[in-house]
Amino acid sequence: MKTTLSLTAVLLVLLTGCSTDAPRDSAGQVTAAATTDAFSIKVGDCIGKLDGDSAKELPLTPCDQTHFWEAYASSTLDGTDFPGTSQVNDLSDKACSAAYKGFMGIVLDDSKYEVTYLSPTKESWTQAQDREVVCLVGSANGNITGSLKGKAK
Repeated sequence: MKTTLSLTAVLLVLLTGCSTDAPRDSAGQVTAAATTDAFSIKVGDCIGKLDGDSAKELPLTPCDQTHFWEAYASSTLDGTDFPGTSQVNDLSDKACSAAYKGFMGIVLDDSKYEVTYLSPTKESWTQAQDREVVCLVGSANGNITGSLKGKAK
């Protein structure tokens, strides 16, 4: 199962400067639960339940605590003109699928986990120069503790 999240609401937060960053240790790992926006998610971050289609407020949590998703890869899309939502989704699917085996140790089609991603919208592409796709692996049901890296499930 794959879903995508809209960054439209995130753009509003970014442009108004209301972003909240999570507390991190010297290695960059989240040390306490916090709420942040999609622009602050880093590979290795663990995320709680994703509500709706907005990436305005994402619940970060330390990976050693129960969570729903883990950011396992990021990719930058090329181009100056927004290619359209369908094309962004296709490119995001390809980028996340290509990175999956290297992270999980198994191809996506053989995995029990779900993949979703945070990708640019037309607004974030044109107004915030957003080209980043952040790939997430996990389960909409949650109950994941620790990193999924190399789990091969």
